[in-house]
Amino acid sequence: MTNSYKRLHDGRDKLDRLTDLPINVIHQIQEHMTIEDATRMSVLSSKWRHIWASNPKLIISADFCRKGKQSSTTDIINRVLLHHYGPIKTFLLDLSIINPSKHSVIDLWMLHLSRNGLVDLTLRCLEHLNTPYKLPSSVYGVELEHLNLSNCIFRPPCRFRGFQKLKSLSLNRVSFQLDVATSFLCVPNLLDLMFTQCSGLHHLNIYAPELLCLKFCNCGIDTIKWISFKDCRKVKFFAVMPQQEVSQNGQHEALNLVKLLSSLPEVRALILDGCSLKFLASSDVARRLSTMLNHLVNLEFYLFDFNDEDQICSLLCILRSCLNLKLLNLLYRDANLTSFSLYYLELSRIKNGSRKVDLNQLKGQGCRIDELNNLQTLGIHRFHGSKVELRFVRLVVASAPILEKMTINVDEEVSERKATKISKIIGVFAYSRSALTQLICQKHQP
Repeated sequence: MTNSYKRLHDGRDKLDRLTDLPINVIHQIQEHMTIEDATRMSVLSSKWRHIWASNPKLIISADFCRKGKQSSTTDIINRVLLHHYGPIKTFLLDLSIINPSKHSVIDLWMLHLSRNGLVDLTLRCLEHLNTPYKLPSSVYGVELEHLNLSNCIFRPPCRFRGFQKLKSLSLNRVSFQLDVATSFLCVPNLLDLMFTQCSGLHHLNIYAPELLCLKFCNCGIDTIKWISFKDCRKVKFFAVMPQQEVSQNGQHEALNLVKLLSSLPEVRALILDGCSLKFLASSDVARRLSTMLNHLVNLEFYLFDFNDEDQICSLLCILRSCLNLKLLNLLYRDANLTSFSLYYLELSRIKNGSRKVDLNQLKGQGCRIDELNNLQTLGIHRFHGSKVELRFVRLVVASAPILEKMTINVDEEVSERKATKISKIIGVFAYSRSALTQLICQKHQP
């Protein structure tokens, strides 16, 4: 056998191995490509010629037809759908690549998909100024399992009673247009629900008895204040970050978080921001919440301001209501909700309506937090070493007999000399506790 013949034979073997890949593997490969690149794969083998047209997952993102003109985009998508055979279970469309004058064409695509086995629908729009897309009636009749909407108008028909098979629902900049007949949303199998910058939820009533994760992010106060849940007692993860300040003259309109928290008896992870704490303070809470959060083990606060007495008082109130808390984090940065299967947020810092902290709030036997007997981990981000911050750390350390790990991240604006001083002071607090096994006190790296 000559060397040239051997090389040719080896090449055929490699081609055969490529040709004989299972169709589901080929589909997975094509999912990481644009539709144009997937169609070009047809030249590799006659077997691959039409495989792209049977992929049950269609991704039409912002880079779709990036070399072509926008006016031809809808025509190309039309041809893709026309040539596709088999079910389309997952469909993602970036609305920003479609001219608003062509929204009626999208309606036809939704009608086609509704008859073709669709279970996972994502309509996203990265352009905030684009005209919102109004969901057609065909979407409300699909037995979806996952729905992700961005910059859309949600106005269901009168006959709509909910999505019976829906498991996850993410709504970003969605405008609800509801009336009495369409205000009830029945999602009996929903596990994950997230609202981001949504509006028009004044009359929305949600029935979600299996809900586990509930998040309100960067929504107005109306979103959280008026929405009604018929049953959400199984919620394990709850996040409220409204990014809306409470004015001292309008606290009677503030969100009553006490009532909302009392309806979540099994919550295990809770994320709040500085605005949420000010809402809580405006509801005239006592030493602790009216309902104990006995299942809560993970508590995180974002954009926490140690110079705001309302936030300090609300924080102490919540801590006294958590008998089994194991982890406490006070962070300056925005919450990374994708770690809980969902999203990134960018929140602005609270500047107005803050009251200076009275140091007497954080000293004396009356301020001891006896409920921190199970706390194991404490983390504070962007620490400045103020008297309030140091007194708070001392209070927590004194109240947590089994505290094992403490991480203090000193702000980068703090001088090296002061950072060293902070580390020594924290060390004196920390090592007075025999249970502490790990202390990290370091300067934040931007």
